[in-house]
Amino acid sequence: MAWNEPGPGRDPWNRGPQGGGKGPQLPDLSKLLKKLRSLLGLSGSKGRPPSASLAGLVVAAIVVVWLFSGFYTVDAQERGVVLRFGSVARVAQPGLGWHLPWPVGRVTMVNVTKVRQASTQDTLMTKDHNLVDVGMTIQFRVSSARAYLYNVSDPDGTLTQAAKSALRTVVSGYDVDSVLGNAQQEIGIKTRQLLQHTLDEYQTGLQVTDVSLNNVQPPQQVQAAFADAIKAGDDATKLQSAAESYAHTRLPRANAQAADEIAAAHAYADRVVAAAKGEKARFDAVLAEYQAAPQATRDRLYADALRDIIRDNRVVLVGSGGTAVTVNVRAGARAPAAAATVAPPPSTPTVKAPDSSGDNGSASRSRERDGGSR
Repeated sequence: MAWNEPGPGRDPWNRGPQGGGKGPQLPDLSKLLKKLRSLLGLSGSKGRPPSASLAGLVVAAIVVVWLFSGFYTVDAQERGVVLRFGSVARVAQPGLGWHLPWPVGRVTMVNVTKVRQASTQDTLMTKDHNLVDVGMTIQFRVSSARAYLYNVSDPDGTLTQAAKSALRTVVSGYDVDSVLGNAQQEIGIKTRQLLQHTLDEYQTGLQVTDVSLNNVQPPQQVQAAFADAIKAGDDATKLQSAAESYAHTRLPRANAQAADEIAAAHAYADRVVAAAKGEKARFDAVLAEYQAAPQATRDRLYADALRDIIRDNRVVLVGSGGTAVTVNVRAGARAPAAAATVAPPPSTPTVKAPDSSGDNGSASRSRERDGGSR
């Protein structure tokens, strides 16, 4: 027990009424020296030879040096395991302490804060009966100095063997693609948990802080085939990404085009509906006029139809009574350029052809037929 720790009875130089008899305590050196002087004849009695006095002083000095050799200092990063007659007496905390000197007692320092490291590389079998080379790095520290020194003969070697066994057990539950792919972190976590459970059962006094996999690759004999498979997977991923990028580019354009076509369809529907409503309204207006004056309306419609048929043409129409009507129609105008007198439509209109070749007569008869059909 370190003498500079807080609490009563920690001073090795003074047992005191509150020492409690706990911890290492130095004997009273003054009383011890007096006892040695009396035993060796150095108490100042007369008649003692000088050689005996000198020998007593030497023995006394040796005893003092032997007692002072029991002092030790434990650093903040260490713990001291104190032995007495080969048995563990206590674990000393950081500070100054004292124990019975050798050969009665001794102290062994163990660094409990230093992070130690161990590495393994092994060929393991996966769940789908494939072989894979897996490297592993284990970081650990000493959690119990007493257990680390005296429970296991080779705690570091035990950790390495237990780590191989734990990794072999965990890897056997994964297929080769997972081991070579994105399951390595999960495998490391499970291996750490299983390894710590094994170390606790063995009472090694070790605490695993991290387990990481490295150099995970297929065996040398099949590395070329695995490289080709990995490259094919990378190419597939690249092509899939390119296809998704193309789809993301084309989809907005297609949506925009569809929206434009839908809007154009709606506009066309609105336009056709509006035109139909306009035609209906015009028909209703003509119907109202026709019902009020049937003959006048019929004549007007007849004249409008003729104007539409013979637009941009000079046409002379001759009725059955010999009345000639000349109609001049200007292109793009609904009304004639000059007022024209239009005879009532005859029941069987005839067209007087000029004295010319038969072609002009045929053209006149054709226009007559067209006019009658309109």
